[in-house]
Amino acid sequence: MNSETQIPPVPPLLGAGNEGQMEMSVQTQVHHYTAKVKFGKEVVDQINEEIDNVSIPNRSQKDSQLVGQFRHDERSAQLDLDLETEVGQQFKAVLNSAGTSYLKNAYKKDSYADCYNVWSNHCFGGDYNPLHEHSTRTAPGLSGFMWLKLPEEMEERLLKGKNHQINFNSSVGQYDGWNHMIWGLGSKTDLYRLKLPCEEYLQPEVGTLYIFPKWLHHQVMPFFGEGERRSLGMNWDIIDTQSELTKIMSPSEYENFVSQIPEDFDRTKLYNISVAGCTLLIKLDEIDNSGVTIK
Repeated sequence: MNSETQIPPVPPLLGAGNEGQMEMSVQTQVHHYTAKVKFGKEVVDQINEEIDNVSIPNRSQKDSQLVGQFRHDERSAQLDLDLETEVGQQFKAVLNSAGTSYLKNAYKKDSYADCYNVWSNHCFGGDYNPLHEHSTRTAPGLSGFMWLKLPEEMEERLLKGKNHQINFNSSVGQYDGWNHMIWGLGSKTDLYRLKLPCEEYLQPEVGTLYIFPKWLHHQVMPFFGEGERRSLGMNWDIIDTQSELTKIMSPSEYENFVSQIPEDFDRTKLYNISVAGCTLLIKLDEIDNSGVTIK
């Protein structure tokens, strides 16, 4: 009788190639979302007419409230867009719908976006917007920009179709007047180390609106030559619902929140609270203080 232990042969790939022996999935770690909305010529023309006929004649300057360095032309300016006019009200409704859709589809939030200020940027040769972020009245908030008019030379440089590779090793002015979005610090070597990009250059395209979280840093590169680069900037407050708070608060925190709502509070109005130093606006339209659903 052979007393030596028989060692079974090692299967190829340790058997990992057999059904059910090895599974793999790739998990995406998302840093943030942006939304891109494209409007047709009819919409753009109406907004430009509103600016030409209302904003420019009234000249309600926002220069002292914004960081834009617009001073190289007598027409350089940042002007309020009146949201109380007929066009302003309609545009606000469109922006609120887009912002709310962005919150629901990107962040799965049961919240509403309320656009409360819009302004036009009138840039001419040499003007630029330095690196900055926006602020809103609520701790969470959205910001955006939309291109309305481009200089002829910039239109001619449009890179249509395929994605392009950023190349600053030439001086042709390819990125003059472009928007630059930054959400981290990095270098080109980081790409070799499997770090994802933390910046993006956006080519202006008339009629295109971008929506993003208010903390996202961005800037506008200067351009040179004739013509106007006209765009809009805007901010949205975020209004949360009680159901949204249940996703963030612990049960005890939520119970404490509900207990502090005054019994006589008018629930048709927004409820203002401060959580960890953050101002939140809450729409109290789902449950009363006792937890009973309001029909």
